[in-house]
Amino acid sequence: MPQLDFFAVREDQLEVLRFLFGETDVRVVEHCSKPDAELLEFKSVADVESAFSLGDDPHGNGLGCLLALWSPSVVPKLEIRRIDFDPSRVKGARFRHEPDGGAVMQLYLGGLNGRTITKSHFGHNSQARARKWGLEKGVDWESLGVLSRRIQYHIRSRLAVAKVPGRPILSYAADLWREGYALKESARAPYHWTSSGLERDAQ
Repeated sequence: MPQLDFFAVREDQLEVLRFLFGETDVRVVEHCSKPDAELLEFKSVADVESAFSLGDDPHGNGLGCLLALWSPSVVPKLEIRRIDFDPSRVKGARFRHEPDGGAVMQLYLGGLNGRTITKSHFGHNSQARARKWGLEKGVDWESLGVLSRRIQYHIRSRLAVAKVPGRPILSYAADLWREGYALKESARAPYHWTSSGLERDAQ
């Protein structure tokens, strides 16, 4: 499976990052750079902590922390694309950078928004989708599959202690869920997750 949605708060997210930095060859970069800046690479969990308020999702959209992951065993070099802004649309900035290529993995971390826990997401292209977009070449797809399954197994089977259909709940998020916090795709969604599936919020 090329993707996994899960529920996690700060302490859980730190455990995911510790695994990535400590037990894989994954390198972690910004999903996109700040305007007129180079793309940042994070060398440690502490680097990520200093750049983001992990576990907080102030906009409630599951995008509290956006990271891109790449593995030298999957593709030898990370390609970085420069996006030039249209000066008639964007004032005060000229460009930004973002990782490019079919083998870039995404780690989007949601978290707390009031008494709601928004979903987090790990995912990447399938080979078929990359082929459709002309991004298939130069990627060791077998190695990507092995690495992806390893990351997902760690989240799903080692860090999770509960689940709702299709979505594992990591330890600290599960504690809050049992205390009455809602699990949602986004804070504004009219539905919340229960052990049996999605249910509409009480009016």
